[in-house]
Amino acid sequence: MARPVTEAGRRLRALRLSDPADVALLTAISRGEFAVAGLRNRDLRAILYPAATDAPADVLRRSSARVSRQLRLLRAHGILRKVPKTHRYVLTAKGRLLTSALFAARQSNVRELLATAA
Repeated sequence: MARPVTEAGRRLRALRLSDPADVALLTAISRGEFAVAGLRNRDLRAILYPAATDAPADVLRRSSARVSRQLRLLRAHGILRKVPKTHRYVLTAKGRLLTSALFAARQSNVRELLATAA
């Protein structure tokens, strides 16, 4: 995850697990409400950019484009996959593992991590 990936000849940046924006994105996609039905661009926009829901059309378009780029990044890293013939995405097994490990590590301290490793 910490390395850039290439998709269709284009380089996409690495995920930055210390960046608050990337952590907010991973937190949003790992919510339980998306576990069964998946998530859409609109769902993520409402979570990540709540002020943009009542904004003018140009702000909505920009926030939608930003979320689309984030979805493309997550798909390229293998964290999300698209549900065929829909506008929905679901977490892959790799995505579930990454998000659960990330949040377990963020919720614990060094002593707890060392105790579980032993």
